Formats: sequence, C-alpha cells, structure tokens
Amino acid sequence: MPQRIADLPTPALIVDLDRVDANLRRAQDYANAQGVDLRPHTKTHKGPRFARAQIDAGAAGICVAKLGEAEMMAEAGLDDVFMPNTVIGPDKAARAVALAERVRFAIGVDHPEQVAQLAAAAEGAARPLEVLVEVDVGAGRGGAAAGGVAELLRRVREAPGLRARGVYAYEGFTYTTRDRDELVARHDEAQRALLAVADATRPWLDGDERRGGAPVVSLGSTPSLLAAVPLRAGITEMRPGTYAFNDLQQARWAAASGRWQDGLAHAAAHVLASVVSVQGDRAVLDAGSKALTSDRAVGHEGHGLLVDHGLTIARLSEEHGVVEGPGVERLRVGEKIRVLMNHVCPVVNLFPVMHLVRGGEVVEALPVAGRGFLV
Repeated sequence: MPQRIADLPTPALIVDLDRVDANLRRAQDYANAQGVDLRPHTKTHKGPRFARAQIDAGAAGICVAKLGEAEMMAEAGLDDVFMPNTVIGPDKAARAVALAERVRFAIGVDHPEQVAQLAAAAEGAARPLEVLVEVDVGAGRGGAAAGGVAELLRRVREAPGLRARGVYAYEGFTYTTRDRDELVARHDEAQRALLAVADATRPWLDGDERRGGAPVVSLGSTPSLLAAVPLRAGITEMRPGTYAFNDLQQARWAAASGRWQDGLAHAAAHVLASVVSVQGDRAVLDAGSKALTSDRAVGHEGHGLLVDHGLTIARLSEEHGVVEGPGVERLRVGEKIRVLMNHVCPVVNLFPVMHLVRGGEVVEALPVAGRGFLV
C-alpha cells in the first residue's frame, strides 16, 4: 500500500516520479529538435529502472562511469552502453572486451597505453570493442590534446580487435558559467573545437555502423541541455546525466526565466530530514554530510535549500545540518522538511534506497542498484 511521505524515517531520499517524467520528456524533445541522439549518463540515478525509462522516452542508449555499472546495466537488459571514461589495467581491459561480446559496448581512451591494453585484450575476440577518443575542449580533466587525437585513432584502427566509433568531449566548465550568454559562448567554443578535431581525423574513424559509417561526435552536460544551447551541425550525440533528477546547481539553468527560484519545480529528488532541535536562531536537522555530501553549488551559499521554507543549511557535520538566522523560528522540532541538495549524483550514492513518490505518496522503495561501484 502507498505510504505517506511524512511516515518515512529520516534522513531519506525521495524522488518525485511526475517530475522525473517531465524532465525526461523535456530532454528528449530538445534532442529531437536539435537532431541529435540523446545518450543519458546514468551516474545520477544509478540504476536500470530509470535507464529503461530514458530508453522508452527515446534515448539511443546510455552512458556509465564504471565497468561495474556497465556490467550491472547489461545484466539488467540494457544493450547499448557507452563508458565515456578511461580505464587502465589488463583486468579492466579484459572486462571491457567481455562486455562488448555481450552487448553493444564502447569505451573511451585518451592515451596510447590505454589503447595498447585494450588491443591486447581484444585480440581474437568474437566482436570488436568500439572505442571513442576523448578530446580536451577546455575542461582540463580527461581528454587528449587536439594534436594527439589522430595518432590515437591510428593506433585504434591498426588493432584488429578495436573499432574507432568517433570522438567525444565533456564541457564540464559549463557548471561554473555565470549566465546563459556565457554558457552559450563557451559551449559553442567547445563544439567548434570538437568538430575541428572530428573533421581533421575523419580518415582514421571507422564510424558507427548504425549511422551508416558516419562517426559519432559527442558532447554532454546537463547545464547545456537545460539552457537549451543550440548545437552545431555535425554534433551527433549529447550525454547529459543530472537532468533526470536535477539539483540546486541546475535550478538556474532549468528555469526559462533565468531565476533559479523558478527552476525548483524541475527538481525531482530531495532529502527528507527532520528538525531535531531548535535553539533560538539555530535549528538542527538530522541530515549532515553523510546524507547531503559537502559539495557546493556555484552561485549559492550553504549546503542545501529547505525548499518549503526558503532557508539554507549553513553548516554540516557528519550527522547534522545546521540552519541559522532569520526564519529559523518558523521551524518546529519533529517537523519533516525537504532539502534540495547542491549536487544530487553523490547524494544518490549515499543512500541504499530511494523512495519513489507520485501524487504525494510513496509508491515504491527502490534499491540504488549502482551504489558504491568503484571499479
């Protein structure tokens, strides 16, 4: 039977299914309008239940961060998986090759040693392992410099067990942009850089058989999706992840008005917490860094928003969140409140179960299937 949200023990992770459905439709509509494939990253929800919902809404496939996540998704019947992440070690290379023999699986590379290990593992495999080369377009994390991509693709092409599907990038710097104009400008620079590499290295690309041999040129971040950044001709795929649930970081991009307060309606996930103490102008919640993480949100102070009260968590310890200042007097000991977290992805990883809500009632307690996968 449905359970009341107010009856849940706290802290608890709650996910509004009506909002998730709307977020998935919005993303797919945008991808369709831009003429690109939507390949959502599952690092946010970490499970096949929502991955299937994304596929049912029109997504071309999914992304994962770890081989363990890919194996879990394959076991659950998801059969088109890309891991836009690099691995090192013969054991991981062998797991990647084994995955490619079970489902359509592709993996990223940005260094010759990764290619060498994957090639060694794939020698004699029944099916080739598809590879995409990551290009650094300004995020300064993973990715080869533009001038080194052709050599990596050459090595992939020369390995009998590998196939060069395309190139990809992560424009993670969009999270730190101040407004939509800056986001659009910087994202357009990233698109130009990636397209230039794709054009220059086309002779070394095997391409995607499902696209008639055309190479995949893939970008992805939730801010660029929510801000409806125009995509240039030649970009074939987008890989946002957080959009399924959203969080305080994404609120400003989710609102067409540009006011982050208007974006709160797109937030599907919250941490339900209890007020355990009120002392003058200080209240204490039973949700600390073990429930909310210590991640911060660009443009926001504090560690999470009490969405029904307009208050901000000022300080965190492991078990407690402290709310201070004017308005605290409205809180009552024993009251249960919703906290919109700064960054939802690590929060989901902290909870063994998410409570799915529809129409204000808990309809399912869903285990977080991908929780804790490190390899």
